[in-house]
Amino acid sequence: MKIFRITPALTAIPWGFVAVVLASVLVLPLGPAFGQGAGAEVKEPPTPKGADVFDLNLGQTRAFSRSLNFNLVGHSYFKDCPITQDARDEGVGAGINTVRVYDGIAYLAGYNGPPTMFGVCIADVSDPTNMEALSFVPCKAGTRCPYLRVNPDRKILVFGSGRNGANPNQPPPGVPTDSGWSFWDVSDPSNPVFLSHFSIAPNVSTHGMEIDDQFLYGCGKTTADMSRDELQIIDYSNPLAPVLVSTLHIQGQRAGEEFALQDQFNPNGTTPQIISCHEITIHKDRLYISYRDAGLVIVDVSDRSDPQIIGRLNYVPPYSGATPGGFNLGAAHTSTPIIFDPEEHPDLVVHTDEIFGCPPGFGRVIDVSDLKNPDVVSGDRDANLQIISSYRLPHISDVFDHDEGTFKCPAGQQSSHHMWVDHRSPSLFYNAWYDQGVRAWDISNPFLPREVGYYLSPKYASFGRVDRHTREVFQDPDTDLIYVTDGSGGGLTVLEWTGDIPENPPIPGAR
Repeated sequence: MKIFRITPALTAIPWGFVAVVLASVLVLPLGPAFGQGAGAEVKEPPTPKGADVFDLNLGQTRAFSRSLNFNLVGHSYFKDCPITQDARDEGVGAGINTVRVYDGIAYLAGYNGPPTMFGVCIADVSDPTNMEALSFVPCKAGTRCPYLRVNPDRKILVFGSGRNGANPNQPPPGVPTDSGWSFWDVSDPSNPVFLSHFSIAPNVSTHGMEIDDQFLYGCGKTTADMSRDELQIIDYSNPLAPVLVSTLHIQGQRAGEEFALQDQFNPNGTTPQIISCHEITIHKDRLYISYRDAGLVIVDVSDRSDPQIIGRLNYVPPYSGATPGGFNLGAAHTSTPIIFDPEEHPDLVVHTDEIFGCPPGFGRVIDVSDLKNPDVVSGDRDANLQIISSYRLPHISDVFDHDEGTFKCPAGQQSSHHMWVDHRSPSLFYNAWYDQGVRAWDISNPFLPREVGYYLSPKYASFGRVDRHTREVFQDPDTDLIYVTDGSGGGLTVLEWTGDIPENPPIPGAR
């Protein structure tokens, strides 16, 4: 296998541009946007005429950003990763989806929309001011691979590959894609070694995933005639020969089945729901799955060979999921249990939607305390899960024209997306919010979530986009640094939280 190694490149900046930047730094305030606190609309970070937001140094990036209670520590476009020729022609860096960081090494899964990087770039980020790529693992031909996990103890990288026509490396005509799950030895991050690939149905998708020390829990199509992705549980005890242990799906996903009434249509009565396994989180033998328009699905995997749904919150309808016309993928995106005690099941789940319509997706706090004791689980699974609050950005979610009877939203993608809980307090989390950057939330009172900080990067808009593409957040528990990815070629941003860290966990929801 050919391994990609890098020599950092220096880019000269025209003196005229430097003058513009210096002038901007002198007149633009840093920190909170013009005195605004969290919860208010943040004025867009200004970009002086002639400035290229895909060619800024750290000082310029700081000057053209807006933040409250975050400090910008480092940034890299990772143009030294093998990005596509289209990305080079556009003058952008790597578009990145998932990031994981262990022992100063980052694993960066490339994003395909726009098509900037089809593979996993492995990088040294031990010095956030001087991050550099070490090696590159490509996606399977004709696929994208934007979702990854790393087993840091066993030094195994795992990622999914799903059909994608934008990958410049396509199979020969008539040859299907080898969709599935790939396993790599990353004991030496500069020289990753292929272990195996677990193939699923050809020409199908994979999506979100989670791993523990033995099992991979992934969203993918097991058969080509499925409507959309289901849960797959794969034993990788021997990473040279992974084994499918079991699957789980919602009735109606497989050929010959009919969706239950509540899973058929959106509130308009005509737009089909999108029922698909999307993202997975695990804690104490339970999976918390965002299942698009099927909502939050909680699965007991104490017996990996026989997973069982023990809770489900299905809120579409009355809420909307998939919207008619345009590009949309349904509702639920990420479901994260709020862990007070690692030895106990959680009382709360923070749950985000990803909706590109208007109004866009927002977040919910869900009480799941009735599932702590399996003896109380009844056949009516919805009865055990309750929404106790929502959190949103009112200026994009709640602007309603009463004369026209419609919501009004800014251009571009304004949806909530992926979130991450600060390991220092279960009451603090960070939410990637597409064009609205990163938003920090305090749920000390889960009935009243409070926005307590934000970071808006320069406007990394490329390939005709009008919005930034803030996708995922990950906190390294060893350094407390927060890593933020941009999907449009803006690379990786490193932040530190400078605001208050809530002392107590959230107060009880159910009472």
